Amino acid sequence: MIQAVIFNLEGVLVTTDPCHKQSWRDMAIENGIPFDNNTYERMRGLSRQDALDVLLSRARRRYTDAEKMVLSMRKADLYMEYINNLDTSCALPGAIESVLALRHSGIRTAVASSSQHARFILRHLGIQDLFDAVADGNLIEKPVPNPEVFLLAAEKMKLCPKYCLAVDDNSAGIEAAHRAGMLAVGLSDAAYEPFTDYRAEDLENIDLLSLVHEINRGCKE
Repeated sequence: MIQAVIFNLEGVLVTTDPCHKQSWRDMAIENGIPFDNNTYERMRGLSRQDALDVLLSRARRRYTDAEKMVLSMRKADLYMEYINNLDTSCALPGAIESVLALRHSGIRTAVASSSQHARFILRHLGIQDLFDAVADGNLIEKPVPNPEVFLLAAEKMKLCPKYCLAVDDNSAGIEAAHRAGMLAVGLSDAAYEPFTDYRAEDLENIDLLSLVHEINRGCKE
């Protein structure tokens, strides 16, 4: 019986991709490092350190670990400047409506995100009170596809993972949810991943509450 739905944040509830892209671009320009769309596509979905390594692979010189730390912090500062401008208008179509429908029907909701800024983003969107738990990059050691972030979200709600339905737009997140023992809804590109149990383009094109009821009816039969 599904008792909670756990959402990834970026790409599911909100899009901060333009903020990430512009902050990486700004930092690259500051340091004379070539940056284009192909480079950014290779960086998407990676941890900040792994994304930085991709960017620095295009640099004209090698960077020390200390220099990498400075660049990583600079990128974080630039990103914060951009996400300071987020508000409820930045929520993706169907996101807030889906969460509200679940909560009004007694289904718990949580966020599982590798972002260290997840709580900050939720506050700026004004929707932090719509979630019973938030597991973010400040609380985990291993990124997806390790299941840690989903397991932590379930633990914070005091639920067994099998009673949770995960929603993610990233293939690594879908794999992580399955490794955690959860059913998974794949959005966007993740809809075509082999681990995906249910598929939709975005939250505007799926009725999560009806899906939860359907799954739970199947459990009773």
